[in-house]
Amino acid sequence: MNIRSINEYPDLLTVAEAMEILRLGRRSVYQLIQDGTLAARKMAGKYRIPKRNLAKIIGAFDQGMCYNSTERTQMHSNE
Repeated sequence: MNIRSINEYPDLLTVAEAMEILRLGRRSVYQLIQDGTLAARKMAGKYRIPKRNLAKIIGAFDQGMCYNSTERTQMHSNE
């Protein structure tokens, strides 16, 4: 597999490019967009994601600020 640096991608990313960078499936990327975790805009009927927004997501994952709904439920039930 050829892994590219995030700097090699354009400033506006497609969903497919976001999938490559985040190493997530299409459904997961769309879920991040739908729940507002990943800011994106529709242009000509297709989502475009500013690269800086993806960098924010990566930083949030690194800091443990992003988690899926199952983990969120478990965390709140332990409180």
